[in-house]
Formats: sequence, C-alpha cells, structure tokens
Amino acid sequence: MSDIKISVIIPVYNVEKYLPRCLDSIILQTYENLEIICVNDGSTDGSPKILEDYAKRDKRIRIVTQENQGLSGARNTGMLVMTGDYFTFMDSDDWLQLGTYQKFIDILQTENQTIDIFVFNGFQYIQSKDLTAPTVTKIFNIKEWGDLTKSHFKPVRRHLNPTRYSMQAWGKLFRTDWYRQYNFQFMNGMRAQDQLFSTQTYLATDNVYVLEDYLYCYRRHPGTISRNQNENIFHLLIICEKVKEVYKQNNCFEEHKYAYLEYLVREALFGVKECRDDLLDAYVEEARRQLKLLIPELEENRYKADICYGRSQDILHLSGSDLRRKYGHPQKITDSK
Repeated sequence: MSDIKISVIIPVYNVEKYLPRCLDSIILQTYENLEIICVNDGSTDGSPKILEDYAKRDKRIRIVTQENQGLSGARNTGMLVMTGDYFTFMDSDDWLQLGTYQKFIDILQTENQTIDIFVFNGFQYIQSKDLTAPTVTKIFNIKEWGDLTKSHFKPVRRHLNPTRYSMQAWGKLFRTDWYRQYNFQFMNGMRAQDQLFSTQTYLATDNVYVLEDYLYCYRRHPGTISRNQNENIFHLLIICEKVKEVYKQNNCFEEHKYAYLEYLVREALFGVKECRDDLLDAYVEEARRQLKLLIPELEENRYKADICYGRSQDILHLSGSDLRRKYGHPQKITDSK
C-alpha cells in the first residue's frame, strides 16, 4: 500500500519557536508517501524562512502563501490543493509520534472495511509561563467509544458529543474520495470550528475507525493568539448554533440534546471568563437567547436533574459580572487553535 498518498495540511502563522519540531515529526515518519502542505497564512515572523529551508531539503513539502485568513481559511486552502488519497490536519505548534501514518496504513491492509475517518488519541501538553514541567493529559477518554476489543469501528451517532476532544479536526485521517462527495468547509474568519467540522463529517459516514494509541501531541502554551478578547468571542456561540442546526438536519438532535446543553453551557461560561469587559453583557445576552430557545425542547424533569441545570440557570439569571466572579477570570493558558 505504499502507493497511498497522505496529504498533511499544516496552517502556519507566526510559530517560529515551535514549527521545526512539528515539521521534523512529519518528515521523519516511517511512512514516506506524504504530501506536506504548509499554508503560510500571512506570517510576519521567521516562519516563512523556516518553511523555505525545510522545503529545500524535502521535496514533499509544498508551501502555499496567502494573506492572513485565520486557521479556518488556511485549512480550506490546504483542502483545495491537496492531492492525497487521505488527508489530515496538523497544527503547527503540535507534533506527531513517529510511525503514526504507518500504523494507519497497516490497519488499512488488515481491515476488509472502508475507513472514511480514522481517529487516534494523543496527549495534551499544557505549558506554564514559569517554564515548570508541563501538565500532560489525555486528549480524550477512550472509554467514550466503548469496548474496542470487540470492534474498532464505531457508530458515531451513539458517541457524538461536541464537548469531547475527539471532536477536534486534528487527530484524524479522512478518505479524500469520500470527503469530496460533501466538500465540507470551515467558515472563513471563524474560530472554534472543530466541533462543527467534526460533527458534519461524523454524521456523513458509518465507517469510523477508532485507535486508542496516543499518537498526537497537542501543545497549549502561554503567549499564543487567544481566540478571544475581541468580537471573535461571539464565534463560540455562533458555532454552537450551527452545530444544533446540523443535528436537526441529520435527525439526531433528540438523542443528543442533553450533550448539546452541556456544550452550550461550557462554551457560554468559557466566553464569560475570556471576553472583553465591554462585550460581556452582550455576550451573556446571546448565550441566554440560545438557552431560552433550547430549554423548551428539553423534558422538564430530565433537565432539572441534569448536571448542567445549575450552571444554565446561572447564565439565565446572573449578570455577566456575577457570572465572572462565580466561574472565574480569564485563564492564564490560552488556546491557539
């Protein structure tokens, strides 16, 4: 199966400190039939020079340069130009365990079933400002997917939950021919879209293979570009509403509406902690609007017994400043994704 090409899409924006480790982890993969698409998304630091140096040494690297469009626009550009049989996303401050793609190819050889989405686990490295040892956690709990000793193929509708890390766009490989039937895109300029893209792709297939191996290394670090502090904070709630629309379009909202409640409450409170003071009241008002639309669709007794009931009621009734006092101030570690 060495003729199977994998397109690796890497959006790059001002990551000169972390980019070499990311690229090294890809070019040193034991499976070599790769197309490494690096989308320089208007970087103003030394990242373009690093890309050029690596491209001179490895002909598999393709550099696409564009004006800054954000992570979503860079990913879309990569999908537009990719030529691989499968494709995958890497964030440019993350890295991959060696042998990852070979594991995937080996599984393709042994399975008799088509794999449209290949999901694998990993670690999250949370670095502090004082440079102490990073906190290391699992990206997602493999038990979410049930017993993998019986089958690695999982019916995603049963496990669909936008609060889980397995809803990230990275940590997966997608079959290109299958993807082209739908051509799902990220919304240019919008942040926090992984849940929407993963929901759309998961609901488009039953051929999802889950591997428990810890292969992706996701880095969170201080000093990265936060997804907040300006009007972009409202993207969290816009994406929530889009996810709900996708659930309803695919006739699965009823079975996942309490997981959706958890997702909406989580995103609302994250935004309360992180948004600018002058946007706080408007942000809380939008979160309330969405909750008021959702609650009538829930069964009253089940809703009142739900773990999110208290937090959702706080969002409905407390002021933005009171919510911030109760649920905390902006986190020291911000997410660059």
